[in-house]
Amino acid sequence: MIHSVTVIYTIAIAVLSLAHLTELPELNTGFDDKIAHFILYAGLCLFWFMSLHVFKIKSSLLIASLLSIVFGAVIEVLQGVVSIYRTADIFDLVANCLGVLIMALIIYTKKEVIVKKL
Repeated sequence: MIHSVTVIYTIAIAVLSLAHLTELPELNTGFDDKIAHFILYAGLCLFWFMSLHVFKIKSSLLIASLLSIVFGAVIEVLQGVVSIYRTADIFDLVANCLGVLIMALIIYTKKEVIVKKL
């Protein structure tokens, strides 16, 4: 089940990142886009960790973190190259990486609790 959720979540991020979306709710903080990137990629790291851990893959946290960061970088490049509605933004990538790193730290410190839930 977690594998399906992970794949759907990953595809949803790709679609949200590359599609032309005109009517999204705003948080009115000035940083709503960066906050969204942070949260989405923290979740991506968590889902990939859980999926990899179920398969008993060693270094699942490291692999999940790297997959999430590389995925975010590829999406940013695609926004700059493929999408006519979106532009690449280095600060989006920074927010992605921060979300992944914070989640990786949380998982690292609370791994036993998270793993028991699987």
